[in-house]
Amino acid sequence: MPKNEVALRQNEKVEKEPGKLTLEEYQKKYSKPVNEKVAKTFLFVFAAAIGIIIFFCLFLIVLRLFELHQIAGYVGIGVAVLIFMFVYIVPLVKIHEAKPFITNVDSRNAKEAKKYNKALRESIADKMIDLKAKTTGVIWYSEANVGKLAIARQTHDDKGLKDALTEVYETDVKTAANKMIRDHAVKVGITTALSQNEKVDTLFVVTYNLKLIKDLIFLYGFRPSDTQLMKCYQAVIADALVAYGLGNATGAIATGVVKKMGNVVDKVPVLGSVVSTVIDSVTQGMVNASLTVLIGFQTKKYLMKEYHLQDILDTVVLPTEEEEEEEASMLMDSIKQDITYTAKKGKPQTA
Repeated sequence: MPKNEVALRQNEKVEKEPGKLTLEEYQKKYSKPVNEKVAKTFLFVFAAAIGIIIFFCLFLIVLRLFELHQIAGYVGIGVAVLIFMFVYIVPLVKIHEAKPFITNVDSRNAKEAKKYNKALRESIADKMIDLKAKTTGVIWYSEANVGKLAIARQTHDDKGLKDALTEVYETDVKTAANKMIRDHAVKVGITTALSQNEKVDTLFVVTYNLKLIKDLIFLYGFRPSDTQLMKCYQAVIADALVAYGLGNATGAIATGVVKKMGNVVDKVPVLGSVVSTVIDSVTQGMVNASLTVLIGFQTKKYLMKEYHLQDILDTVVLPTEEEEEEEASMLMDSIKQDITYTAKKGKPQTA
């Protein structure tokens, strides 16, 4: 039967590519049904929530300045507007200007996704090459790896480009990302340890974490998908809430430790206050720094996961246009035969 012939032809094509996945196998193993509209809606909501948190912190700080002096309050308004622009609007725009890889695919968009991902890989390579050549002091990417990228682009070697880009991510970018996360965590830890103010702590945690996500995306050259980026924003919001409520929690911890010091603190009253403040500061700084590290590694994990998924997708066996036309023609012949046979069978016999 023609239908069986079509199935056999499809199986033969899969067997010709040993070790490679079919689209159905890729979908079953890696693709998850995602409602893009819902993901974009939640992404917008979480991004807006981050902006509200930053606005709320700046608003409370400006109110405090007005309590000190009216002129200081008006100056604070101008500074707050600039801070909101540069620590929220600008990073958010840069994050969303970056393009994600397409890894959730089906039969309708698989070919377009592979073409899009190929173009994005080339764009990332070009940016790395230009950044290394035109920007002084950039040590993220080594000369050797950038040279491999340049050769692959000049020779239009797509496999060579993928291999070189993977090597860049596994070596240069991995090292630079870890250093970037550490630097941001140290800044968050020191700043929140010294500030001793919940509003200031929250402001610094949110802005540094948002900047960390933006810097990692710039380093990698692409951003996570809407679903994964939404989770990154959700983590930033959670850390902001922790930072805001951390003052009372660490204060209770410090008080408990001071009480256990017993007679030593009783004999030197000033020591109790000093120890309490130091414990309070160190605890807040360490907790906030740890949360920043978690956000950094979460972002890095999402980026590399989707990079590897698009690499796997690129090896998925898809039928060519000629094969699709041939299979469609065979299927139509089968349908025609079935209809003809049924029509003849049901036709009334004449004498």
